[in-house]
Amino acid sequence: MYIIWIKIDETLPKIELKGEYQTREEAKKAAQKILNDIKVEIVSVSKKQDSIKALATAKTIR
Repeated sequence: MYIIWIKIDETLPKIELKGEYQTREEAKKAAQKILNDIKVEIVSVSKKQDSIKALATAKTIR
């Protein structure tokens, strides 16, 4: 049995698509069909903000 994993870019994890296929060729054809029919929607766009760095110190009690 074969399953399909896709990777969109380096910042996102791999995504397992639904379905199991008997042969590698069948899985490959299904992946092509899924990727050709995919619809992408931009849900939101936000301005990138610099993260705040904090310095923490620890004291020991003696």
